[in-house]
Amino acid sequence: MNATRNTNKVAKQRISKEMIRALANAESFARGRSYASDGSVSDLLRRGDRLTAEVEGSEFEPYQVSIRLHGDGVADAHCTCPYDWGGYCKHIVAVLLKFADEKTPVIERKPIAELLAELDQARLIELLEKRTESDPGLVTWIEAELATAIPAHALHRADASRRRTPVDPAPVREQARVLLAARNRRGRYWDGYRSSGDIEELQRLVEKAVPFLEVGDGTNALRILEPIGEAFVDDWLDHSYDTDEHMYELFADLGRLMAEAALMSELAADERDALAETLEEWQGRLEEYGIDEGFHVAIRALQTGWDDPALATVIAGKGRSWPLTSANDWLEDHLTAVRLRVLEACGRTEEYLNLARAARAHTSYGSMLVKLERTPEAIAYAVKSFKRPDEALVLAKALREAAAHDDALKIADAGLGLAGDDENEMEGSSVVPLACWLRDYAGGIGGTAVALKAARVAFEHSLSLEAFRAVQTWAGANWHAIRKDLLAHLARALHAYDRIRIYLSEGLIDEAVRAVGDRFGHGAHDETLMHLASAAHASHPEWVIRLAMHQANSIMDANRAGHYTLAAQWLEKAALAHEVMGREDDWRACLDELIERHRRKYKLRPFLESLRGR
Repeated sequence: MNATRNTNKVAKQRISKEMIRALANAESFARGRSYASDGSVSDLLRRGDRLTAEVEGSEFEPYQVSIRLHGDGVADAHCTCPYDWGGYCKHIVAVLLKFADEKTPVIERKPIAELLAELDQARLIELLEKRTESDPGLVTWIEAELATAIPAHALHRADASRRRTPVDPAPVREQARVLLAARNRRGRYWDGYRSSGDIEELQRLVEKAVPFLEVGDGTNALRILEPIGEAFVDDWLDHSYDTDEHMYELFADLGRLMAEAALMSELAADERDALAETLEEWQGRLEEYGIDEGFHVAIRALQTGWDDPALATVIAGKGRSWPLTSANDWLEDHLTAVRLRVLEACGRTEEYLNLARAARAHTSYGSMLVKLERTPEAIAYAVKSFKRPDEALVLAKALREAAAHDDALKIADAGLGLAGDDENEMEGSSVVPLACWLRDYAGGIGGTAVALKAARVAFEHSLSLEAFRAVQTWAGANWHAIRKDLLAHLARALHAYDRIRIYLSEGLIDEAVRAVGDRFGHGAHDETLMHLASAAHASHPEWVIRLAMHQANSIMDANRAGHYTLAAQWLEKAALAHEVMGREDDWRACLDELIERHRRKYKLRPFLESLRGR
């Protein structure tokens, strides 16, 4: 099928720049915007809700970006770059910004499902066989997919027993080894030995066990997870443990899922002991390489099972506290969470509630009450027991999913009052995620007052530019007075990453210059400082000269050849400030001195020479 360009059709569903900004941190958005404007994005292609493109970056091969759209938003996105520092990477941002631009042509093609639906069985088989000739790994993938398939009629717990054929572990083991080999293949000779391939493919293979766990079929889940674990430990440790840190998280996931499967399975005592011995051997090998994540929880699950009399008493609703010891046992805490998931998957909801209450798993207890349509009990329990904003967020989301909108707003609003001091908030218990969620949720259903309250809390605890702008969205006619309060709060804060960006956005140049002072290497990103220099060169020329020369010299003196363009941009700011002050002769003398000092840097000299014309 020939590609057709249909920008009008696609434009109706393009997302806004504001939404893109919210999906990335400030640095990724700024750099993504540069990539979008300098022609780095190519081959923008849409198949239904799937958007793909290539982005030129620092590697020889362009990065591959794949985005799944949802309405006027983004469901998920993936890039082949290694970025994992929060929000979407600059390459994904660049593709989204190009897509948001109505002038960007987008190639429209049929979704793959539509293409295949037009084929009869014989033609589809012919295509697959032809592909396997050049892609032998496809056969392994198909075998693993078929081996781990769970029938549609067995997707509910009551019907899970209808799958009478045990999962064949051999194709699963082979697929795991194929994927690991792809991650460990040798790159081009100038790249040396490097990790490659798609970590998400390995993750998807591990998750083949999840549908079985969801219906309480731990036996077949183990027949998927055990061969994967064997391949992970054998192949990964032997080839790439020191270059592929992403696998650490997969070991933790694999161990947790094996713990769930073990507690669901009706293993005989000797089978349980044998599997525990295998996992202990695997864990020992991991620890030899300094890897702590792994199979600890699964080992303890196999060792203890459900046999503890005290645990049986708690699950029966006759015990008040679990675990019995008051010591901080992180392993037992993780195992309790696993036990709760097993009880839920097996439909043992009252036992679930008994254990959650005894273990003080407040969000688990409240969320289960909501699922059981016992909302008033959930609300009463939350009011009495919740101590942190993150607990309120979990329950509020559960209430929203149950369409209990008023109750969701009530719990979330109450959770705002559980915030601690900025400096003392425990990791993971910050009020910001709750405040942002409540702001967007309440605003979306017409709760303007609640949205404004939540927006203010989000800003006061994050001090981000995005949160500042969100307050303005809901402030309406009261913005002038509220703005004054927010800026006063910002001025009092000891630390605020976006302080300069906020001042710039509000045209408060004096405040921004005072905030930076002469500490040019601290507290603001280079791009933010560059914007400030542009805005301040007329009103604060002396300060801009000091800033610009400091930034340019730090690049030139360190021989950072890849950043000489940036050094030249800083020197242009210095030139403008000299002009404002009528000191053109001083600028020319300064430039001559720089050219002489760096005369041996053949990559830098052309940039400096180009500034003579100013």
